[in-house]
Amino acid sequence: MRKAAIASGAIGLILLLAAALLAWWITPSYIARVPGDYNKTRTYDGMIRSLVVPSALATGNLAGAVKTGLPATLTEHVKTLQTASNTAQVQDTRTISAAGSRITKTINNYALDRSTLMATSNHPSNWSVSPATGLIVSWPLGAKMQNYTGWVYLTGTTTPLKYVTQATQGGINTFEYRAVVPPTVMTNARVLAGLPKALPTALLGRIGAAGLISPADVAAMSRAFPGATAIPVRYTYQAANTYWVDPNTGLVINVSNNEVETGNVALPNGKLIPIFPILSDTYHASPGSLTQAVNDAKSGSTTISTWGVTVPIICLCVGFVLVVAAVILWILGGSRERPVEVPERQRHPSPTGSIV
Repeated sequence: MRKAAIASGAIGLILLLAAALLAWWITPSYIARVPGDYNKTRTYDGMIRSLVVPSALATGNLAGAVKTGLPATLTEHVKTLQTASNTAQVQDTRTISAAGSRITKTINNYALDRSTLMATSNHPSNWSVSPATGLIVSWPLGAKMQNYTGWVYLTGTTTPLKYVTQATQGGINTFEYRAVVPPTVMTNARVLAGLPKALPTALLGRIGAAGLISPADVAAMSRAFPGATAIPVRYTYQAANTYWVDPNTGLVINVSNNEVETGNVALPNGKLIPIFPILSDTYHASPGSLTQAVNDAKSGSTTISTWGVTVPIICLCVGFVLVVAAVILWILGGSRERPVEVPERQRHPSPTGSIV
């Protein structure tokens, strides 16, 4: 029985240790994090309020350069390229299409912490990644009702991601966050490479006549660039975006984004004069992507809950019962093996002549 007690106690202690490791180490460190094979595509339906065709603008064709009211589709493809311990190299590809044609496409590689989803500089030196700060493609697993810091890839700056409230999206509870980006100079080299760096001065009069800029600004530009055939252009980005996030997995379930990229004439004194939106759009998750995001969130939540809560509780309960059983068996085993004391026979005097 002592052997059974030892075996029961050993198994019970192992299960208790497994419960602790699963709940506080294995699940947070190896399950509740970005997987090495993460590969998801989300599709967003939108509307391009205003779009400028760079090639037409560069040649001075103002009428052919401006498009308005175009239904659009934004596709975001995020995948893990490689991992090193708790760091992942993630590729974020964003494509905007309208009327069957691709409007823009950006590809950025980042290094991020697989648990917090924050950008990190702690990565292998041979990784080719863009420097970043804050959250990049998603919220951390176990998102909280608090403000976060997000990365704006077009401007190379950060913006507050302010927690607002809880809201239902696709039938599940989500946390709502909002981000407001004031007009900020764009610095993304890949995006700027597809935009004209200068504007023909011949367009200034037509832009002014169209009411896009004031006569005072036209005069200021004429004074700043006398005799020039082209004037430099700088681009700014601004946004008012809302994100609905699954708190368990950190996955973005839906968005309501309003973004504007504006072409500005840059005066020598540093002042930027807005001319017209290069791209002004709004978009939200398509029905198919919303359903897929909800299913991914449910699946991820189930996995985390199973290994982080359910299995540890089972191990804890079974382990506790086995330890208690081991104590009982040990006590019972000790009592059975203890020798029984027999009282010593007492010798009584025998009658005289009797044979003892």
